[in-house]
Amino acid sequence: MPEPPATMDATADLTRALAEWRRLTNLEGEAILGGDWHGLAEQQTRKAQLQPAIQSALALVRATPSAEACTFPAVERKFDFTVGELIALERRNGDLLVAKRNRRQAESERLSRTLHDLQGVKRAYGSSRGPHWQSYS
Repeated sequence: MPEPPATMDATADLTRALAEWRRLTNLEGEAILGGDWHGLAEQQTRKAQLQPAIQSALALVRATPSAEACTFPAVERKFDFTVGELIALERRNGDLLVAKRNRRQAESERLSRTLHDLQGVKRAYGSSRGPHWQSYS
């Protein structure tokens, strides 16, 4: 027995919304790799705007009367693979952010040590107030 049209529409809406989530998540990954923090924030804003559409489509799938063969758990199983992929992409982006943050933190600590060393050199050699050269005439 074929799915009722309302269930097909809700399933199609959910499929489109999850595909858009994947696209935005991939763009987030590219932004992280490129150090494009403005682009990353933009993708995260778009994903936040997409969440209500996903929730709405999911609620519609749950609420739509369906044929015996198309119960909500059956629809969920259709999306298990997709959701698993999205979770993996989100984890990848999280790992990329952690790696980027760790590199930046190490660089910041190195620069801080260099600045401290330079301040020590300045204190050691730059503290005399008198002229360094004296003129004899």
